[in-house]
Amino acid sequence: ARAGFDFANSDFVLSFGSGIIEGWGSSVHMFQANSSWKDKGVKLVQVEPRLSNTAAKSDRWVPINPGTEADLALGMCHVIISESLYNKTFVNYYTDGFDKWAEAVLGGFAPAEVEKTTGVDRSLIVSLARRFARSRYPVAVCGKGQGRNRAESMREIAAVHALNALAGSVNKKGGIWAVPQDDGFEWPDPEMDAVAAAGMQTQRFDDAGSDAFADSRYLLTRFINKAASGSVPLEVLFVAEANPCYSLQDTESVKKAFERIPLVVSFSSFMDETAALADLLLPNHVYLERYEDVVQAHGMPMPIISLAKPAVKPQFNTRHLGDTVIAMAGKLGGTVAGAFPWKDYETCLAETLGDKWGTLVKQGFWVDDKFSAPGWGGAFETASGRFTFSGSHVTSYPAVSIEGDPGSFPLTLIPYDTMRLSSGPVGSPPFLVKTVSDKVLKKNTGFVQVNPKTARDAGLSEGGKAVLTTPAGKATVKVHLYDGIMPGLVGMPRGLGHTAYDRFLAGKGSNVNELLSPVTDPASGLNVAWGIRAKLTKA
Repeated sequence: ARAGFDFANSDFVLSFGSGIIEGWGSSVHMFQANSSWKDKGVKLVQVEPRLSNTAAKSDRWVPINPGTEADLALGMCHVIISESLYNKTFVNYYTDGFDKWAEAVLGGFAPAEVEKTTGVDRSLIVSLARRFARSRYPVAVCGKGQGRNRAESMREIAAVHALNALAGSVNKKGGIWAVPQDDGFEWPDPEMDAVAAAGMQTQRFDDAGSDAFADSRYLLTRFINKAASGSVPLEVLFVAEANPCYSLQDTESVKKAFERIPLVVSFSSFMDETAALADLLLPNHVYLERYEDVVQAHGMPMPIISLAKPAVKPQFNTRHLGDTVIAMAGKLGGTVAGAFPWKDYETCLAETLGDKWGTLVKQGFWVDDKFSAPGWGGAFETASGRFTFSGSHVTSYPAVSIEGDPGSFPLTLIPYDTMRLSSGPVGSPPFLVKTVSDKVLKKNTGFVQVNPKTARDAGLSEGGKAVLTTPAGKATVKVHLYDGIMPGLVGMPRGLGHTAYDRFLAGKGSNVNELLSPVTDPASGLNVAWGIRAKLTKA
């Protein structure tokens, strides 16, 4: 199941760094939710080390030492348990592992101790916990920034959603819902020949689904690391709707991994950073020229499918990615061709979406109007069918440490998202780049945000040039003094530093991913690097 949030009916929203109005989830949906909260008096508390737009528009901004969000959530859990404020019905009858988990929380996360790690005053921890537990429809959410560049450990996710469980806000009005994973497609069962059957039994290159990372579906960073080391027999790589040579952390290592792969094929509509390194370009139609299905926008509290339809005919010699895949399958013949029986991608969509197709073509989206929160009984995908409190995420997995020696790198670099810069596979259009503040980008040099105290200690002033250095790389930047970032931190926007596209985007600022290094979460195997140690010296 996917996590969906019934924000429309929440009365207290506790966000651990989620950029509610920075592009988290479905942007329009979140903008509407945020506006409705103002009208209805719903309280939004934003927990993060930097005063983002979301924090500025919230009812309460709680500055926190980055990387300690799980400790704060567990400190709040300590208060709720010790004061017996939790939902007894849900905890007693619909959960497993509560007693052992609660013992670990009570033994190590008293507000006085949590204050030391998080920098959040103990009295505020207590008041937040009480307010959350006593609200009728509270919900806690995590996923830093836009939530696409995940930097949350299993420990943090488990701690935040334990708050929802203690409040009984799981599969309940205004809370977090388990939305079915069904993507709405009715795929025919393919015939498995010997090669396919053997492949299905082979361990994935990235170790996702292995004994070590049984709950992970894919681990992109581990895949790249193995490709770079040459430890996997990778001969061909297809890259579609992605730009890993720009958007993944430690981009230099990503590029080295691509150099080791004998054949890289890019289906990008643009000559982006990854396409520039590919051996073969088979460009897809741009989004205005093609059918594009979007299944279950992030965070939506119901099953939903959207369909983008072509507005214009293809202008150049391009081909829809779906048509290319179907054509390749036909050339391979045999059971591979049999698994792709459609003449083109539009036919594939129409047949596999079944009775939803007509609605999608007519109005552009399909929603399961009959869906509602699945309730508490048997709605969880666990062996017992109950919500499971995991004591191991409290006791066995400490806070993940970012790369860098504090002695050599006394500061901490954290990336941040903004609606005015695209940080995904496609770069920002010229209009957006022109709207970026001159405190973010001036001519070709990007700015970093630094607390005035931190700047004084380093001998830096407003607009001054500096060199930002991390264990992964360095960049020349300008300094913007910003009271809205905690001392000791350096804030840098995602979305700048492209080497591709056009003169409006290429060479503008620095790519923060060149300065970051991935860190593996011991529980999930995912990259959970929310920042990196850094130093800032006068240029």
